[in-house]
Amino acid sequence: MKDKKAAKEKAEQRLIMIAPLLDPGLDKEEFYQKRLEISYDFSLSTRTIQRYIDAYSEGGIDGLKPKGKVPEHNPVVSKEILEDAIRLRREVPSRSVPTIIQILELEKKIEPGTLKRTTLQRALAAAGYSTKMMKMYQDKGYASQRFQRVHRNDLWQGDIKYGPVLKIDGKPVQTYMSSLIDDATRYIVHAEFYPNMEQAIVEDTLKKGIQKYGSPRRIYFDNGSQYRSHWMKRACALLGIRLLYAKPRNPQGKGKQERFNHTVDSFLDEIQLNLPESVEDLNKLFSAWLSECYHGKIHSALGTTPEAAFKSDSMPLNYPDEAVFANAFLHCETRKVNKSGCISFMGSQYDVGIVYAGRQVDVVYDSKSIARIRIEVKDREPFYAEPVKVGTHVAGKPKREEIEKIQADSSRLLDAVSKSASEKERRAVISYSQALEGNDHV
Repeated sequence: MKDKKAAKEKAEQRLIMIAPLLDPGLDKEEFYQKRLEISYDFSLSTRTIQRYIDAYSEGGIDGLKPKGKVPEHNPVVSKEILEDAIRLRREVPSRSVPTIIQILELEKKIEPGTLKRTTLQRALAAAGYSTKMMKMYQDKGYASQRFQRVHRNDLWQGDIKYGPVLKIDGKPVQTYMSSLIDDATRYIVHAEFYPNMEQAIVEDTLKKGIQKYGSPRRIYFDNGSQYRSHWMKRACALLGIRLLYAKPRNPQGKGKQERFNHTVDSFLDEIQLNLPESVEDLNKLFSAWLSECYHGKIHSALGTTPEAAFKSDSMPLNYPDEAVFANAFLHCETRKVNKSGCISFMGSQYDVGIVYAGRQVDVVYDSKSIARIRIEVKDREPFYAEPVKVGTHVAGKPKREEIEKIQADSSRLLDAVSKSASEKERRAVISYSQALEGNDHV
């Protein structure tokens, strides 16, 4: 009975371990890469892992049960100590091996210093309770988190990465790389280094990417403030792009972008040998590296180069209408209209109309010229506003819509006060009469 239970538990552990490889959406290169990662993580040969996959394909979970008797103990760690260690880890999956050893020592299950961390760690891993395995037990959606779009421009992923510190005009300048990667082909639709990490660098990267390769159907970002902006939501809505954000603490969702960032590290190592004197020179070198060392290099998950994958894709490029594109990449800020129907913007007052007093409006503008700004209000047609002109005479007070008066036969106020005064007078007479009746002796 114990052997059957142990065999079942072992089969379940093996199934969880190979689960990422059972995803039918994996191509050949991705399968081999993932199998290699699992081999490294669990200290097993790729042949052993493949044997588990074949056994599961033929016999389901029963095919993963060990043949013969399941070993009941570790040659170094006793059966009882290992069972206690497993229990401690299952109670708190994040509990570290040194903490487990400390608990066993405090409980006097083992003598202090007799059980080494690496020894227990190997024993837990062999039993299916390594730190890596515990994370997989808890992660119910592990296998489904891996995904790849079928065609180019179906999904772009964006990110910002720290670049080198350049010395410009004698001052250190931290640079940042803003990039967009096509999910299906791993092609970098645009990547560039900037001397800051403000929202403007995200706008510039997206603008240049769309100018070169058209609009994506979807775009995927993390929760950085540069991405979670009112401008980004407005721009994507105008361009028909579905805006997606990663779940907090979910690095698996941006694996392709993270892998590209890791690849860029090799460029950063090379650039340190002779730092450019300007951001422009840095980007020239980066563009050459990107073409020769990334786009033109075989990608293990594709079996071809990102450039060849992108250019050979059958999905046509979708370029937005010029007017819509220009409108989408105007700057946008929110302002509240004051009681005079004006807003304060860039040091000037703009008249947007008394009817909007107290409301929030979106100010859409071109940073090169703010002589006239576009005002957008929910459920209203957009219109333009110009700076308020201050003259030698006070401007007339803006008129609100007149309210149609209702004819009245008399004043309700005077009627009411007359009635109230009459009642008070009547009560005073009654009170005086009652007072006289109560004083007949006077």
